Amino acid sequence: MDSLKRLADWFLYSRIYADGAYRSHYSTCKLGFIYPEITAYAISLCCILYKRTKESRFLERAEVCAQYMRKISKNGAVSCPSDNFLYAFDTGIYISSMFDIYDCTEEEIYLRDSKKSLKWLYSLWNGSHFSAVDKPSMDTIWYHCDSVHLVKLAIPLLKATKCLGDEKYKDTALTLLQEYKQLQEKDGRFRLNHISAITMTHPHCYATEGYLYAYYATQNKEFLDIALKAANWLSKIQNKDGSIYRAYCPQENQKNDRIYEKLKTSDATAQATRIWKLLGINKTNIEVAYKYLDSEMNGGLRLLRKDSLAEKLFSWQKPIYSWPTFFFIHSLSLPFGEVNYTKELF
Repeated sequence: MDSLKRLADWFLYSRIYADGAYRSHYSTCKLGFIYPEITAYAISLCCILYKRTKESRFLERAEVCAQYMRKISKNGAVSCPSDNFLYAFDTGIYISSMFDIYDCTEEEIYLRDSKKSLKWLYSLWNGSHFSAVDKPSMDTIWYHCDSVHLVKLAIPLLKATKCLGDEKYKDTALTLLQEYKQLQEKDGRFRLNHISAITMTHPHCYATEGYLYAYYATQNKEFLDIALKAANWLSKIQNKDGSIYRAYCPQENQKNDRIYEKLKTSDATAQATRIWKLLGINKTNIEVAYKYLDSEMNGGLRLLRKDSLAEKLFSWQKPIYSWPTFFFIHSLSLPFGEVNYTKELF
């Protein structure tokens, strides 16, 4: 609990926060950009911590961040400061956070904002899936494409069904979930998209979270089976030190996947721990993963690590990132094996 308290203080008072919003990262000599998607995650995490502790500082921060997000959203849509796109995924995370803060405050303004953003989100719906961004992209980077991370949009859609009382959102979520289950291989891993056979563990975890939440919301066992297969694949590819690599590629004519990038990543490692905790599986894997994440801690979490002497000598200079630390904070706060806490996934 001491480490959780320290991380909660870091979350509120470190340089990762600035004037109503959260940064992507910071280091000893540089501040990262203000990141709307991550600010929406922060709203949801604040709501969780407020419900856990009843400390008003968390709800106050959630309201300040919600005010910032309302101010910068464009007709309800959320952009990324690194480009000129409006993102379906980021907007979905924002919608989800609006339902979370409404649950804490019962302020109708948050429901009105969620409806506005849902209306924009449906402008990207083609009947089977959402376009990732609001206009054609010249590149094929995964978050500009119809990739598996978009399964997580099932979460705000299913929340909308409950909060707004409209079954059309559930119907869209179910269509989305059926569409993307085609990307799950027999071993449980999710391909990145229909074009690439590579599995990136961060989007894989996003998809797993989407199916796990869908099971919580609908009690459809098919979604639980998909989430369990995906969660157990993560335990199979976990490294001995508890970490998870960023990307894997199928090995032809062999049972095992080969490593595509020898980069250990803290975001997917932290996500895996909360997936395992919610499902009540892989307790030893969680403990080892926590040890790895503790080794990457410097106030908050560093994101990527290579196994090299230079990495070890200069790790203190590496940037500290917001979203993996948020996932870790949530994971530490979760009880083991209580699937109803799936309602908190952000």
